[in-house]
Amino acid sequence: MAMKNIFPFLICFIFGCSSPPQNDATFETIDIEKAFNNAGDILLSDFAEEIEYIPLETLRECVIGDWLRVFATNDYIIAIAFRQNYLFDRKTGRFIREIGKRGQGPNEYMATHIAAPFDENRKTIRSRGFRRNDLEYDLEGNVVRKISYPNELPYNWWLIAFDENRFIMYKKNQKGNEPYKLYLFDQKGNVINRFPNHHSFIANRNSSYGDCVFYKWKNEAFFYENCVDTLFKVNENELTPYYRFQLGKYNPPYSEKQNLPWPSEKPMRNRYIDFETINESDRFLFFAFSHDKKDLKRRNGIPYNFGFYDKETGIARISEIDYTERSPIINDVDDFAPIYPFLWSINQSGELIAYMEADEIIEWFEDNPEKAKKLPKHLQELSKLKIGDNQVVVIAKLKK
Repeated sequence: MAMKNIFPFLICFIFGCSSPPQNDATFETIDIEKAFNNAGDILLSDFAEEIEYIPLETLRECVIGDWLRVFATNDYIIAIAFRQNYLFDRKTGRFIREIGKRGQGPNEYMATHIAAPFDENRKTIRSRGFRRNDLEYDLEGNVVRKISYPNELPYNWWLIAFDENRFIMYKKNQKGNEPYKLYLFDQKGNVINRFPNHHSFIANRNSSYGDCVFYKWKNEAFFYENCVDTLFKVNENELTPYYRFQLGKYNPPYSEKQNLPWPSEKPMRNRYIDFETINESDRFLFFAFSHDKKDLKRRNGIPYNFGFYDKETGIARISEIDYTERSPIINDVDDFAPIYPFLWSINQSGELIAYMEADEIIEWFEDNPEKAKKLPKHLQELSKLKIGDNQVVVIAKLKK
């Protein structure tokens, strides 16, 4: 189950671009351009102290598909993939149950969410319903509430919990002159506040690239929109600039927003940094983006890059892509296979949760027989994995 078919889906995340000048004295700037121009090796020990591996049980009723995102509590691993919500035991990887069912019956969902689907405080999973709403399931699989969308908003994927009973939804700038970009609303779909959109473009088609990234950290919501170079903290009445991303030549103009999603011989978005994931811990801001530095035709689409910003040192670092066309994290903690983080999460315990594909682990054992002999017993057990097995979840304890 290698990372197949992921790039068409990446339209459900963000792409970095330019915005009007901000007062940089009020918040920090992260020099992504400099870090990307000087990309190199990133070691696991650069940001993590220890790591654990949990092979997820593979049964006919829980074969995990594409677009996987994993979350972890002290007791459970939550695996959310395309039309799948699965619960596993954290200690053993044993499959426990499916959360909810896809279908059109009572309490069945239409689609799973990729952006912020798991609420760590409530221990619930949100999936998209059929009636302009989300269904929220507890970990026993019961629907505990239904969240209605405001009538003035189109059906979309970009939704996150603001607090216990209020939610934020993004509205893309479809025609170039939308007055609002974010809506704060309650469980019944009543709009509490609208956040103005200050950007525009001249539309020549009824479509635009309109994706964003949401994430939660310390019970606060953060938002990054394509074609705006600032990461914002979402407050009840305003968006507060949090970090500015200095992207330089890799930053596409807002006027080209509607041209970014359209395929061509050399898509415009290949030339720019297109963020896919952002997450945060006490010390680090982690991010990932697509960009093809060498402007080549690739078998897997635009290469996928991983990096982080160290708040303590004020330095951003980005890992150079390797032969897999992705950025590796070199595992110097236990000298095992490299990790290729994709759609990872960070929990309140300061753990980064990602996964490794079974076929990549199998390949590493075949290519590194001498290194494999020196591994501790629990890692040597992973040599028994078979092609088609579920992923191995990796949980890294982050430095403080």
